[in-house]
Amino acid sequence: MNAVLYIRVSTGEQGEGPVNLHSQESTCRNLCAQKGYDVFEVFVGAGESARTTDRPAFQEMLSFCKQHRCEVDCVVVQDLSRFARNNSDQAICIAELKKLGIKLYSVFEQNIGDTAAGKLAANIHGTFNQYFSDALSEKMKERMQASAASGRFPWPAPVGYLNVKGSPNIVPDPERAPLIAKAFELIAAGHKRSDVLKTITDAGLRTTRGNLVTAQTFHALLRKAIYAGWICPPSMNLRVKGLHQPIISEDLFSAVQQILSGKKPVILHKHYNADLPLKVLVKCAACGTGLTGGMCKGRTKTYAYYWCRRKDCRAVKTTKQNLEATFVDLLKILRPRNEVMSSFPKIAERVFAEQQAGADAIIKRLTARLEKTEQLKSALLRAKLSGEVPQDDYEQARAQYGAEIAVTKQELQAAQSTGMTLIAFLRFAELCLCDIAEAWQIANAEQRQSVQTLLFQEGLAYDQQSNSLNHPNSCLFSVLEQVSKENLLLASPTRQL
Repeated sequence: MNAVLYIRVSTGEQGEGPVNLHSQESTCRNLCAQKGYDVFEVFVGAGESARTTDRPAFQEMLSFCKQHRCEVDCVVVQDLSRFARNNSDQAICIAELKKLGIKLYSVFEQNIGDTAAGKLAANIHGTFNQYFSDALSEKMKERMQASAASGRFPWPAPVGYLNVKGSPNIVPDPERAPLIAKAFELIAAGHKRSDVLKTITDAGLRTTRGNLVTAQTFHALLRKAIYAGWICPPSMNLRVKGLHQPIISEDLFSAVQQILSGKKPVILHKHYNADLPLKVLVKCAACGTGLTGGMCKGRTKTYAYYWCRRKDCRAVKTTKQNLEATFVDLLKILRPRNEVMSSFPKIAERVFAEQQAGADAIIKRLTARLEKTEQLKSALLRAKLSGEVPQDDYEQARAQYGAEIAVTKQELQAAQSTGMTLIAFLRFAELCLCDIAEAWQIANAEQRQSVQTLLFQEGLAYDQQSNSLNHPNSCLFSVLEQVSKENLLLASPTRQL
């Protein structure tokens, strides 16, 4: 009498555990020894879900039984949940084995068989196995949707990103991310999709499995908003800003989407120039048009200039050195008077308290989530000890709960550690408030743009005759004057701002 063993775990991680596949095989061999069966062959499904029969090891086992129908007498599994987690699949496969003259034995459910009572027992076990699998699937979908709603990406990372522990849980792949960005830029520039695919393929782009990117996969890749920083799972009616770092800008992504929809390429203009940082921000006082700039050739060398872009105006044409020096002089007078600084800590303390209140709310939410997950994990253990949950399902659910607890603890630790002390906050705020000019001069291009946007949301007007910059009432310091409860006058010693 010959027996074929089929053992299975749902994930590769479970297959590496010391008690899963080895334990199943030992249990099945013990039953064969008791019944006097010789183990003819062993089929191992490491990382195969039993929700479907489309499993390599399972199909290999069925094919082996058909080819050796005269030599195989039975198939032995540890329990029916290893064989199938779909009641109809279970019934069909048992019937196929029966046609071959092969019986199915379960170590833990030895009451199944060909009798009416045996068939009923098999159907009951199969129904419960399918129910538990469906219920677990629903819970996992709920957790994944909640995770996605919080800005995380609870799936294997797409091409261009890598899965990591923590929050965010995906980061740009240093090898593939630049190639993804290049693909979007080339498409936006009007290149054919097939040419772009060839270019980035020649440059080394491959899928996460190391395969060549097909035309269909490449088209789907260009449609994924995750590269622009958004979480938009197709199976969920959801669109949220992700916690991960975008690979491309939203403008670039939108331009590519228009091209893929059949519209003409949109030329993306780069308004901010690191060499001429005051372009667009500073406007001509005569006509209100934003200044442009460039390099002008002299007799012996080239000079950088700003000028009004309107041909019928041209009221402004000044050197880069002069305009930027005037801008720095303006920043220098954006300082509070000395007497104001004595009242500044009160304002900063209130701002600090508001920030801490927001952090405390996040910590409270994460703490509640952590407690709930730990309770669910404890309930799972009690269900396992009472025999309500099979070992494999217990291991899978326990791993999921463990991963969720680990991530929540990391987020909680990060939230608790990001809060600065009041003294540190005061020093930081005073530095930013008092040294704006110096900070702008030593800042990089991105930081300069942030400072300019924050201070002068509506820009500045430059009068070349008086060589002066005037700001509108929407200047950050003017707004602070209006909303300050302490009625502080943020001003220079010579004039109010």
